[in-house]
Amino acid sequence: MEYTKIKYAVSERVATISMDSPKNMNAFDGIMLDELEDAIHKADADESVKAILINSTTDKAFSAGGDVAAMYDGMKNNAREAFTEAFGSEIAKMANVTKAILKSPKPVVGAVQGACAGAGIGVALACDYTMATQATVFMTAFSKLGLVPDAGGIYLLTRAVGLKKAAELAMDGGQMVFADDAKALGMINEVIEDDDAFADAALKRAKKFTYGPAASYNYIKQLVWESEFKNGFEAYVAKEVEAQKACGATDDFFEGVSAFCEKRRASFK
Repeated sequence: MEYTKIKYAVSERVATISMDSPKNMNAFDGIMLDELEDAIHKADADESVKAILINSTTDKAFSAGGDVAAMYDGMKNNAREAFTEAFGSEIAKMANVTKAILKSPKPVVGAVQGACAGAGIGVALACDYTMATQATVFMTAFSKLGLVPDAGGIYLLTRAVGLKKAAELAMDGGQMVFADDAKALGMINEVIEDDDAFADAALKRAKKFTYGPAASYNYIKQLVWESEFKNGFEAYVAKEVEAQKACGATDDFFEGVSAFCEKRRASFK
């Protein structure tokens, strides 16, 4: 596959997958999601790769989540039923990316800079070791659009921060979680205070895994999947896609997206 919205490179046994759509803050669309899933599987199949690093080419954002501007255009230019079907298809692709990270046999390091919103949080949570800069801000944002968290968001959040906090973050779409608080909550592993040192620190962490026992890491990830995800995650994301598609057909969703793009307060029914 030719990549247009990500960059892929292998160096010193680390496969670096960099989201590269700075114009829309690495917002996820079908193309980027296909490319991310393909790149993860490509790294999995490469015997020279011992660890995977997922980052962004811009320090402004890891990912803004779903491409709201594209949603707005889709709403205006398509019949609602056709738009809802297309929307549901992209939500399913989003779940495939987090599943690919969780099921990868290799350690996956997430390097989060700047804004990390919506489905970007699911990607960050799915990584085995997640780092952030001091200036990183996490925001679920879904409820502001009349949606539910996707990318396995609720499943991953409840396991990271507990039921009460996960529900709070999911329902309060405007709440910002800064890096130090994200670490305290269990959303990430490490905060790097010096932004200029962040890229090197993330690569160093990924390289550290390349010197470890690959078989051990593989089996640890398999056991984590067996204990936490095998009997629930796939059934959960099927329900998640169903719920998100149902929300995507509501007037509240159309109002939320319209209000966001028109820079006004949403008026939900």
